[in-house]
Amino acid sequence: MILDYKEQDKILKKYGLKVPDTCFVENKTQASSSASKIGFPVVMKISSKKHFHRTEVGGVLKNIKSKEEAQIAFTSLSKIEDTQGVLVQKQVEGVEFIVGVKKDPLFGGVIMLGTGGTMVEVFNDVTFRVLPIKKGDALKMIEEIKGKKLLEGFRGLEKIDKSKLADILVKVSSLADKEDYQEIDLNPVILNDKKAFVCDVKIVV
Repeated sequence: MILDYKEQDKILKKYGLKVPDTCFVENKTQASSSASKIGFPVVMKISSKKHFHRTEVGGVLKNIKSKEEAQIAFTSLSKIEDTQGVLVQKQVEGVEFIVGVKKDPLFGGVIMLGTGGTMVEVFNDVTFRVLPIKKGDALKMIEEIKGKKLLEGFRGLEKIDKSKLADILVKVSSLADKEDYQEIDLNPVILNDKKAFVCDVKIVV
């Protein structure tokens, strides 16, 4: 079972993992007011304990730019089966990565880093380490994936400090070491030249 939004948010904050401004809403009025308060554009997505991949059920809507669009999005998302509510989140632009943890029957906890979004499934650009890891291990992991070029100013993109991503890996390692969860999936983790955010999380118990 996937932990609910409030429990997951509490865990992320406990380990210093930053999340974009997010509100949990249960009706159209809350959706439009929360979106306006957060500031457009926003992303809206279902909050569900059953849907591990929201995009597969149409559970994520991006580039919402007005109160009216927020209300329409809420109506659409709330019709999806097994939805407990809707999350309204500040839309963040940047380079996407995925960070995950699973329990391996042979090695125990294993952490994964890969190019994020849907691209992780297309290119399988991933690397793994047995937990726990330190900062040096995390930096080596970054060097092992092709997606590192996206942090190095590829095709005119802003250069991004790799240590920002390494810090996230170390914090996730600490979380996995101290908490008893079956699986942790952070996808996407979005980095830009200013900040690094965990934009979506699934923690399975």
